[in-house]
Amino acid sequence: MESRRLALAVAVVAIALVSATAVFGEDIYVKAGADGAGTKDAPLGLLWKALDKARRGDVIHVTQGTYNSQGGSGAFLMKVPDLTLAGGYNDDFSDRNPFKYMTILERAKDYKGDSTGLPEGIIAGKQGDDHSGLIVDGFVLNSQSRNSYFEDGKINAKDSWNGQLFQANSPNIHIRNCILLNPYGDGIYSTWQGEDNEISNTFIVNTFYNAIATRSAQEGSVIKIKNCTIAFVWFQPSKGGGMCVFVGRLGKTIMEDNIFAFAQTEGGESGFAVSNTFGNDETVMKNNIFFQCQGGYYKYMTEDKQSLVAWKPTDLADINKDCESYVLSEAEGNVESDPKLKPEKDYFEKFSNFVASEPGKLNMDFLNEWRRSVGLPLQAEPGSPRKNWGMAYPLSSVVDCLGNSETGKGVITKGPFAQYQSKAAATAAKEYAEVAFDIFKKDAEGMKSLAAKPVQFKAGIGPDDRTFLLKDVTGDNYACVKLLM
Repeated sequence: MESRRLALAVAVVAIALVSATAVFGEDIYVKAGADGAGTKDAPLGLLWKALDKARRGDVIHVTQGTYNSQGGSGAFLMKVPDLTLAGGYNDDFSDRNPFKYMTILERAKDYKGDSTGLPEGIIAGKQGDDHSGLIVDGFVLNSQSRNSYFEDGKINAKDSWNGQLFQANSPNIHIRNCILLNPYGDGIYSTWQGEDNEISNTFIVNTFYNAIATRSAQEGSVIKIKNCTIAFVWFQPSKGGGMCVFVGRLGKTIMEDNIFAFAQTEGGESGFAVSNTFGNDETVMKNNIFFQCQGGYYKYMTEDKQSLVAWKPTDLADINKDCESYVLSEAEGNVESDPKLKPEKDYFEKFSNFVASEPGKLNMDFLNEWRRSVGLPLQAEPGSPRKNWGMAYPLSSVVDCLGNSETGKGVITKGPFAQYQSKAAATAAKEYAEVAFDIFKKDAEGMKSLAAKPVQFKAGIGPDDRTFLLKDVTGDNYACVKLLM
C-alpha cells in the first residue's frame, strides 16, 4: 500500500507543478515590421525571436512578408518538440492561404556575415535539440539570395551556398503547402525517424542533386510524399544527382499523386525521377505523373545487385502490374503524361536549350510543345550546356505557372488549408466544472455523473498553505481517474 501511495503522490505533484501552458503550448503571432509582444492584436515583428521564445507545443502564426532571421542570415532554428509554424496569413490573421499570402524565408540580399556556425538549411532542426513533431505549413524557402549568378543568369557554383533548404534530425516531421526554391543542393534532407513523416502539397523547384532525400532514413521510419510538384532537378558536378527523390536503404518511402518533371542528367549520369539504388523493397509508388526525366523514371537495384533503369512507358506499365520485380512493395497508376504546366518563359527557353544539347531519353515533341505553349520558337536550339545551366527560377512564376489542380496530381493550390490553434487556446474555450477533490472518493455522491465531462480541481503536496496535503489518499478510499491533458 505504501508504494501505491507514493506513486499517487508523485503524480499529483506533477499535476500541481506543470502549468497548462507548458503542457499545451501557446499561440504566438508574427507580422513583418510589427513591434508587439506576440499576441494577435500586437504581433512580434521578427520570426527568429518567436522561435527563441517558443516552448513545447507552441503554434507560431506568421503573416505574409519576407523574413531574413537574425543578422539577415536566413537561418531559422527549430529547438523544441511539437512546434507548429503556420505561415500564409493575411495581415490581420483573418485569412490563411499560403499560395496567395506568401510567407518568405530567405537570406537578406545585403547579408554581411559569413557561414560560421550557420546550419545548411533555411529551416533547420538544431543539432542535439529535440524538434520532433515539427509542423511547417505555408512557407516559401528561397535560396536565390544564398547563391551567386553570372551576368548571363547561370549559377556560379563556386560562390553559391551548397546546402539544403530544409533539414531535420528528429522524428515525425511534417512539411505542408510550402514552396522550396533554388538551392544549390538538396531541397529536403532529414534523418527521417518515426512512422509519421509527411511532405505534402509542396512545390520543390530548381534544385541541385536531390529534391527530396530519404537516403538517411532510420529503420522503421515512414515518409509519405503526396501531391508534390517536383520540377527542374539539376545534376551537381562532382556530386551527381539530378534526382527528384533519392530513396534510402532503410524506412518506407511512399510516393503518391506527385508530379516528377525534368530531372536532368549530365554526361549520361543520373537524371532519375526516383532512385532506389539501395534496393529498398518497402518503397511505394502510386498514381504519380512522370514527365521528361532525362535519365529515366526509376532506377533500382535488384536482389542480385543489378543496377537497372526503367525509362520506357512500357516499363511503367509493367511496374504497375508487377511491383515486386522492380523492388517495390506497392505500385499502381504511374504514368508518363504531360502535366500541363506552363513554366516561366525566359527560364524555360534557357532550360530547353540546355536539354537540346543533352537530349538523353527525352521526348522532344513534348518538349517543343511546351516551348510553343509559353510562346517560344518551336525548336530548341542546341548550345553549350554550361551557358544555360542552373538559372534561378522566379518565385512569382511558381504558383500560377506550375500549379495544376485539374489532374489531382501535384500541388493543389486552391486549398482548403488547415487552421491551427494551440491546445491551450482550445482548452481555454471549454467550460470546466469546478469540483472539490473529495468528489473522487469512492462512492462519493455525484462522481458518476462527471464521467467524460471536463472538470477542474485543486490538489497538490507541499508545505505551502496554498496547496492541499493529500497524505490520506490511498487506493482504498479514492477512485483512479484518467487525466486528459
